Amino acid sequence: MIKVCQVVSDTNIGGAGRYLLNYLKYFDRENYKVSVIIPQGSSLLEFIAVYQDVDVYEIPYMADKSYDKRCVGVLKELFLKEKFDILHTHASLSARIAGRKAKIKTIISTRHCIEPKGKWPVSVVKSILNNKLCDYYIAVSDSVAENLKECGIKRKKIRTVCNGVEPVKALNESKKNEIKARYSIEDETVFGIFARLEEVKGHKYFIEAAKKYLSRGNKGKFLIVGDGTLKEELKELAKDAPQIVFTGYVKDTGELLNITDVNVISSSSEAMSLAILEAMSLGKPTIATNVGGNPQLIIPEKNGLLTEYANVDEMAEAFEKMANDKELYEECTHNSKGMFFSEYTAEIMIKNLQKLYWEVSNEKR
Repeated sequence: MIKVCQVVSDTNIGGAGRYLLNYLKYFDRENYKVSVIIPQGSSLLEFIAVYQDVDVYEIPYMADKSYDKRCVGVLKELFLKEKFDILHTHASLSARIAGRKAKIKTIISTRHCIEPKGKWPVSVVKSILNNKLCDYYIAVSDSVAENLKECGIKRKKIRTVCNGVEPVKALNESKKNEIKARYSIEDETVFGIFARLEEVKGHKYFIEAAKKYLSRGNKGKFLIVGDGTLKEELKELAKDAPQIVFTGYVKDTGELLNITDVNVISSSSEAMSLAILEAMSLGKPTIATNVGGNPQLIIPEKNGLLTEYANVDEMAEAFEKMANDKELYEECTHNSKGMFFSEYTAEIMIKNLQKLYWEVSNEKR
C-alpha cells in the first residue's frame, strides 16, 4: 500500500481544489492510502469529509499562502510521524520544504497555471530552489510543461498529466426552456463566458465583440457568468447593450452552460481551461483565444474556433461564423463531446496520475 499525501493551501475551491476532489473520487483504494492536508477554515473540508477512508489534517499558518516558517515546522512534525511515500503539493512551498526536511521519498508538485519567468537573479535562485525541493513537476497541459522549462525546471523532472473534469449534467428541454425564460432568451444564439471578472480574462474584448456582432443585425444573447473586481467597469461598458447579461456569481454554473450555445474564452493566459472542458462535455463549441493550453483543446473548425487575444474584429467574426454556419456548429458539437469522453474526463486524468505515482514509486525502490 502506497501512502500518498495531497496538500492544497487554498481556502476557496479553485482549480487545485477541484483537482483534489476528483482525485478523492477516483483514486485506486486497493493500492493507495490517501491523506489530505488543507488550511484551517478551508471550504474543501465538507466535501472531503464524505470520504471516510481519507485522513484529513487541518493545518494552521498555511491559508492562501505558499510559505510560512511556522507552517513548515508543523508539517515536518506530521510528516515524520506519518511517513508518507509520496507528497503531492499544489503550490505549497511550506509543504515541499517540510517534506525534504522529513526525508519523504518522493515529492511532486502540480502547476495549475502559467507563471512569468521573472527577472535575473531572482529567477535563477527560484529555479535552483524549485529543482532542489521537488522530484517531479506535473504540468496540466503542454503549454504549462513549456512554461516549467522556461522557469528553469529540469526537463527530466517534468511530467504532463492533462486536466480532466466531471461531465456537466445535461438538462432536458423543458428545464432548459425554464432557465431561458428567466433570462428572456428566445430564438437567438446564446454566447456564454464563465470566468471571474478580472483583467486576465479579457471580458472587455468579449463585450466589444458582442456589440460589434449585434451592430451588424445579428441576434444573440451574451451571458457573463461570474463576479470580480471589474464588475462595475464592465457593466458600464455594456450598458447600451441589453443583450449582454451579467448573472453575477453562480454556485452551480451547469444550468447556464446547458442553455449556452457557444462557450467563449477571451483570456490573455490559460493553462488548461476547465471551462472549455466542461463545455466540451455537453458538446458545446468554444471560441477561444490562441494562448496557453487553448490550442491544445480547440482544433479550429473541428470543435471550435481560435482568435488572437484582444482582436475584437476576429472575435466578432467568429461569433457570426458559429451562429450562422449550422453545418460547422453541428460538426463542432459532435467533435467536442467525442474529444472530451475519450481524453479529458476526471477519471482518465486520475488514471494517468496514478500511473505516474506507480512509476515514480518503483523508481525510488
